[in-house]
Amino acid sequence: MKLDPADIIILERLREDGRSSFREVAKVAGVTTPTVSSKVSTLMNLKLIRGISADIDAELLNEITAIMIIEAKPSDINTLVDRFVEFEEVRELYVVDGNELSIKFTTLDMLHLNNFLEEIAKIEEIQKYSYRMITRTVKERPRAILHEGLNLTVSCFYCRKPIHDNPEKLKMDGKDPYLCCTSCKKLYIEKYDKIKEGAVFDHPHSHEEHRHHD
Repeated sequence: MKLDPADIIILERLREDGRSSFREVAKVAGVTTPTVSSKVSTLMNLKLIRGISADIDAELLNEITAIMIIEAKPSDINTLVDRFVEFEEVRELYVVDGNELSIKFTTLDMLHLNNFLEEIAKIEEIQKYSYRMITRTVKERPRAILHEGLNLTVSCFYCRKPIHDNPEKLKMDGKDPYLCCTSCKKLYIEKYDKIKEGAVFDHPHSHEEHRHHD
């Protein structure tokens, strides 16, 4: 799915200032306020926009932030990921080269840092780790680089597979589901109707009709 120039401007404006009203964004993007509202709703529905929140400077709060590299067997990486996503201190978590984790974490003070490191030392799957304190943030920008002509990878709302061609679209109760084919579109509508009726719906891959994806 290709992002148009208005999409890019909307994303840039909201990233620079999440407090901007849709009316203000519409003036900058050269579109109507309802268009901005519709586009933001669609991009949030597609999980491209994951939230709009305040950017708080941890250094001004005198908190401690550090970068940690963890080495482990490739077979243990998923187990470690499941463990580390539960830590409140972990602010960013990346899998690197299949057998390493890169973690940015923040603690309130040295006491909390020591407690956090003690918890890390108890995790058997970790073969080796090291960390370095961040003493000064020189540059910190969101990872996504916005420019015209960007293509957004959209997954089918029913089978969850990537959509390579033009998607089938629906409008249902303020949502804009994207489907990869007419079969998924039909099955999604059936699922939606059954959910509204309060029925329990099985996983899509258990249905015979879905064999066209195999």
